[in-house]
Amino acid sequence: GASTFESLSSSLMLRKIAMHHYPSARSHFCRKVPALAFAISAAYIRPVSTTVMEAKKPKECPSYGCPILPQDVYYDESIKDTLTDLRGKKREDVSADDLKGLESSGGKDMATLTLIGYKGGSLESQINQDRSFCVSPYKIGSKDNAEGKILGVFDGHANLGEKVSQYTVTELPKLLASKLKKIDGEEEQVKTALTETFHEIDKTAPAEISGGCTASVVLQHGRKIYFANAGDSVSFLVVYRAQSQKAEVVYVTREDKPSLPEEQARVESMGGQVYIPARGTSRVLYTDPETGMQSGLAMSRSIGDWEAGKVGVIPTPLVDVIDMPSLVEGQMSCQQIEGDGEMFVDIDCDSKDDVYVFAVSATDGMMDFATPEIIAQTVAVSLYGEEGPHLLTALEQLIFMSAQGWQQSKGGRYRDDIAIVVSQLRIPPPPPKQ
Repeated sequence: GASTFESLSSSLMLRKIAMHHYPSARSHFCRKVPALAFAISAAYIRPVSTTVMEAKKPKECPSYGCPILPQDVYYDESIKDTLTDLRGKKREDVSADDLKGLESSGGKDMATLTLIGYKGGSLESQINQDRSFCVSPYKIGSKDNAEGKILGVFDGHANLGEKVSQYTVTELPKLLASKLKKIDGEEEQVKTALTETFHEIDKTAPAEISGGCTASVVLQHGRKIYFANAGDSVSFLVVYRAQSQKAEVVYVTREDKPSLPEEQARVESMGGQVYIPARGTSRVLYTDPETGMQSGLAMSRSIGDWEAGKVGVIPTPLVDVIDMPSLVEGQMSCQQIEGDGEMFVDIDCDSKDDVYVFAVSATDGMMDFATPEIIAQTVAVSLYGEEGPHLLTALEQLIFMSAQGWQQSKGGRYRDDIAIVVSQLRIPPPPPKQ
């Protein structure tokens, strides 16, 4: 835990950050985003001098496309300086030169960032186990999939969990692309390819000694959007209507918690035990092979975690599918269904195609202190607001908001790693010329 000196330094640095870094951002964003999302100005972030184990952009792009990968919002001094400069600019005023080192983490339409956590011990010993990525376009050898995209997050846990999450963020898009090239692209075939990819990554992950990770992936392939999730990271889909300037979360993945009845039943049928406390998260109990002590895994599905796999923790993702044209048509139909199932026409509805769609994936370090709705509204302002900030600035806001939540909840003794990735999936066609 933090020493008395570190705790005292926490409150002093909190004030310093708020006064020094955010004076212009405070007035700008308070007009544009929900109040909760602007908690950035009070966040205290622990500096570390150890190397952050984040994903690095390869020198040459893989055959499936060039991934954007996260950089730490506070640890890297040059990146921190660039983000500071971005805060005072509107999205449309940001040039490529303004990104200065952040190009590999995204731009105006897709972006990803991370923040290393604090888990006790010396500051120098901290390791970021979270990974995230986005590839657009996601090339699988199909001419009609030029607009394909893939994004996701992988939250490592336990000793050496960062090796499993690093392996997964590197190998999953490559393996999935190889499978998608061999199929016709029918829905059931794609769902099978996603499930097989999760299973094969689990079998080949460097988890012999210890470690595992969540996997929450969004794939845009043809007219469909596929969500594949194993663990307690979250992905969700957002529709934004330009006329009303409203952002609506239309789908959220399930968090695979051991206390869910079907998950608990599977674990127990395989000889496992689920611990459900009066307060806090449920866990699958297993014996740690390194220590020989009993440990608890706070999810019922994951990549790796081979010892927990012997007692019912599986890598099989839940795969859900959303048809993009049907989603857009439903948004423009002006038909609504009341709670009793009766259909009515919304007289305030605008049937013009102003439907934008974007996806978000985030680890629980973010989601424990941010709702999908708050994230959706904050991101929507950066993507579509006339005076909106750059998308990277919006993600930095959200990370610092969650960091503040950890600070207030744990008093500086613990903060989980945080990672988030966002990508636009649909921009409406321009209106026909009169």
